[in-house]
Amino acid sequence: MAAAGRERIDLPYRLFGRARGVAPGIHRAAGAGLNGAFLRHGSILDTPDARRIDVRASITDPFGGLKVRRFENRARIDVFVVLDLSGSMAFGRGEEEDPIADLCAAIAHAAIRSQDRFGLIAAGPKPRRDIAMRATRRAGLPDEIWRRISQDAGEGAGLAGLLAMLDELPQRRSLVFVVSDFLMPERDLEELLGRLWRQDVAPVIVRSSAVETKLPRFGLVETADLETGRRRLVLMRRSLRAAWLARARERRAALDAVFRRHGRPAFDLVDRFDPDAFVDHLISGGG
Repeated sequence: MAAAGRERIDLPYRLFGRARGVAPGIHRAAGAGLNGAFLRHGSILDTPDARRIDVRASITDPFGGLKVRRFENRARIDVFVVLDLSGSMAFGRGEEEDPIADLCAAIAHAAIRSQDRFGLIAAGPKPRRDIAMRATRRAGLPDEIWRRISQDAGEGAGLAGLLAMLDELPQRRSLVFVVSDFLMPERDLEELLGRLWRQDVAPVIVRSSAVETKLPRFGLVETADLETGRRRLVLMRRSLRAAWLARARERRAALDAVFRRHGRPAFDLVDRFDPDAFVDHLISGGG
């Protein structure tokens, strides 16, 4: 059962590029510091810290200068989930099973374990400040995130509210997981990613396998638009089924091209949240 309090695993995410934070953490940061791997020796004139003097390197210096050890800087970052709560995101979610809530709670858990801060931006056509959360490290955060998200499946059409709330992201580069089905016009997708240009964006595509596995070869199929509530009957036949599946593959390939152009491949969240698959994706360069 997926619920608050569920055991969660650590996720090996990382920030592409150098962090700009000042608080000590685990992410590679700009400049030299005191808590990372050894980088090189430097002059004590550049780094006036007697605690870092390397006696051996100083003795062997042909110019007789005092040498100090310089280390790689490590810093904390902010990790955000930008969550699409438009109506099309309501499929496959219930009171006890909610793959989106599982995913977001797992990311929050990993952020706290890595000494980072976690924040949430959630909206559809309207901002959802009752669900959103500023970056924090407070106790009980993963369970709170699970409860907030699982209690709201989303409604309405469009992403106007989500785009408006992106201004609340920090100016400093953060790791931002964008969670959506991405069933939007290409111009809206480009606007969404363009507004996140200063962030390190890790997309997560939410989709249902029923689109590919439960389409009959022949018969009446009732379709429903989760954003507008509109329903219609379609006479499914072999040629139409093949065309639908081809469009689904073409859409996924087009999304993949857009995401790679903006820096990272997407993770497919299909039907349920699989922590092991997500870990493999992050290790392979997806986050």
